[in-house]
Amino acid sequence: MKVILWNLRKSLLELFPTKKFRLILIGLIVIAAFISVSELIVAKLFTKIILHEGEIDKSKLAIFITFFFIFYGFTRIGQFAQRLYRVRVFDRAFKANETEISGGKDNWRWSQAFELTNISSILTQITVVFLFFIYFSWIFAVLDLLMILIVLEVLGHLFRKQIDVQRSFVKAHKEKIQIENVVRVSSRIKSGEIGTLLAGLAMIVLVGALFYLNYVGDINASNTVVLFFGLRMQTSNLSSISTGLMRFARAKTQGE
Repeated sequence: MKVILWNLRKSLLELFPTKKFRLILIGLIVIAAFISVSELIVAKLFTKIILHEGEIDKSKLAIFITFFFIFYGFTRIGQFAQRLYRVRVFDRAFKANETEISGGKDNWRWSQAFELTNISSILTQITVVFLFFIYFSWIFAVLDLLMILIVLEVLGHLFRKQIDVQRSFVKAHKEKIQIENVVRVSSRIKSGEIGTLLAGLAMIVLVGALFYLNYVGDINASNTVVLFFGLRMQTSNLSSISTGLMRFARAKTQGE
């Protein structure tokens, strides 16, 4: 896990040497994370409407439903605006960088910047989701944290190996040594899919724990549904980190 954070920080400082743009980028990362996590609030509101529909006054039910659609709409618009503005920030930051970079390396710099922000946003999002889990059930949150740390530790190991592999490809290219495309692509895809598989296995364990805690009465039905949505989001995030790290390794080594 340390190798992931170290490389993310290193790339942030290299790609965005100006403090102004680093702060803007960090702000966008935090905004992106909270916009995505707000879907859990939407899920909580949805379950409240569905599970207690017959118990809620019609006027309050109408307010809940209206707020549900408005809030969900704002999250979609916010995510759209954040992603567009991110591109403008990259462009302004790279133009402000006085270091001259060739066209090929500039393309890899853009790829590296996108992967950097995506992975950082997802890691922030996982942290916020974990805080939600603590609010709903600290017992479940402890088990969830253990699974996250195990998965990230394995991903860090895969990421370190992928950097070495990609650097060997770069060296081979400079020495005019031919490497088949199937070898280049499969090494990256295989490492990413191993991480995705591990994230899926972790979810199976956590869903089993969620069923048990609901059965013994430690978590009510409404919160169980929200936690399940959170687990789906977390698993998707860990899978995205796994594949994103392998692309990040490629962009990083190609741009060195």
